[in-house]
Amino acid sequence: MTAVTLAFLLTGLVLGVVAMLHGTERRALPHGAPHERRSEHNPAAEPSALFNLSSVAAFAFAFGLTGYLLTRYADWPWYAQLLVALAAGAAAYALQALLIARWAIPSARADQVDTRFLLQGTLARVVDAAPAGGVGRLVYTLDGAEYQLPVRAMDDQALAVGTEVVIDHLDEGVAVCEPWAIVEQRL
Repeated sequence: MTAVTLAFLLTGLVLGVVAMLHGTERRALPHGAPHERRSEHNPAAEPSALFNLSSVAAFAFAFGLTGYLLTRYADWPWYAQLLVALAAGAAAYALQALLIARWAIPSARADQVDTRFLLQGTLARVVDAAPAGGVGRLVYTLDGAEYQLPVRAMDDQALAVGTEVVIDHLDEGVAVCEPWAIVEQRL
């Protein structure tokens, strides 16, 4: 039983790290252009409070740790150790599911991001020149799709066709950008 509980303990640790690095939300296709989003919360990607990677990791870790400690330090029959370890795993699973249902999901639903900065740092290319103080057009690629936006320079200088720019923010649907050559100098 020691090997089994250690396997569960290590599996729980690995799954917990994977859940921390990749999150628990389901992968969903984006709706519309990224600059049209109103929130980072995507209902289609909302995780299930009961069936998710972090809850499984909590169960595996608690079951493995409790089972290992019982096999090492308690002189109980194997079935009693198994029942206590299962109870500990179930309690951890329930607490993790409760945490997701009562805190993580509601806070994600309530999160409202400033849409002006959703594209901040995105590289783009000017396709229609922007005269000094005027507006042109740029193209940027995100998640394999190409999008166009009106563009103007941060310092109201002209932007020539083909200029690589970095989006700083959106101002009433117009991308306010800075040429990549200037940003690169600061780096």
